[in-house]
Amino acid sequence: MKRIGVMAVAAVAMAMFVGSPSSAAHKKSSKTTVSCKQIKDAIAAGKSEEDVQKDLKVSATRVKNCTAPTAHPGKHRAAKKT
Repeated sequence: MKRIGVMAVAAVAMAMFVGSPSSAAHKKSSKTTVSCKQIKDAIAAGKSEEDVQKDLKVSATRVKNCTAPTAHPGKHRAAKKT
């Protein structure tokens, strides 16, 4: 009889642990991503790169990557047909 009680308590505890929203499988990322468009719009509005970093909470590298010109714009080649 004691085993049944222990098993019942263990089953309830396991169900609560597995179904809890704090388990790793159900955790949502607290980070929100900032698009390059948002960064470019903020700079176009007259903010400095440092202000954009502080306001949007992004790194200097992220701002530089979004505002740097592309290496070869429009140089995409179509695949050769054989």
